[in-house]
Amino acid sequence: MSRRALIVDDDKSMVKTLADIFTLQGWEVATAHSGSAAVQLATTGSFDVVLMDIKMPGMDGVAALKAMRAARRDLRVVLMTAYAAQDRLAEAEQEGVLRIMPKPVDIGALLTLLTASVRLRQPVLLVDNDGSFLKTLSEVLELNGFTTVKADNLEHARRVMAERKPAAVLLHLHLGAVPAREAVTVVHEVSPAVALILYSGQPGAADELAHDVPKEWVHAYLQKPFRIEQVTGVLDGIRDAD
Repeated sequence: MSRRALIVDDDKSMVKTLADIFTLQGWEVATAHSGSAAVQLATTGSFDVVLMDIKMPGMDGVAALKAMRAARRDLRVVLMTAYAAQDRLAEAEQEGVLRIMPKPVDIGALLTLLTASVRLRQPVLLVDNDGSFLKTLSEVLELNGFTTVKADNLEHARRVMAERKPAAVLLHLHLGAVPAREAVTVVHEVSPAVALILYSGQPGAADELAHDVPKEWVHAYLQKPFRIEQVTGVLDGIRDAD
């Protein structure tokens, strides 16, 4: 899978050095030398990560981070700094910066961090025939930093899984008239290794699951109504296991 990084610094020699290193590591790299140019690229292109200096003339890295995240909440941004005011660093952390790294940058640690961040960009597939709930769950997970894709039936889910290779699938156990075992079997046949999280609001659903579905096929079960922290907790555990 291609990995794309945007490298941003007003120091052109620094940008070239980092771009050369990343290219040798197999990354596809784009570069910018100002915050405003970086925002334009990040909000119109597709990048796994943005690596950006904080101190730049005009729009600095923190302001650029805010603009990028306003347009694309799932964008992962790493900021670099030789020195910066604590209030600016606090603003960056509140805005959801992935990491703030001191200059000179530890290249080994940086590459490890960014490679891990690419794995985390694998989407979470949400499958539910309740369009309103599907939309709400997707929006809340996106706000919590997860990339999501949605499907409202099993055939749609099958296509999405084949195309997008999700890290996890959240599947409503009762998709209309589809039996629970059939729904789970479809997911398992397309991607046996995917982390499958099942949920239902029906009484006795957990007992039905235990009776009809092989235990090893299911990563977790959630009973509705559930708190978003329960979902993100399970998903974070899947991330950490990677």
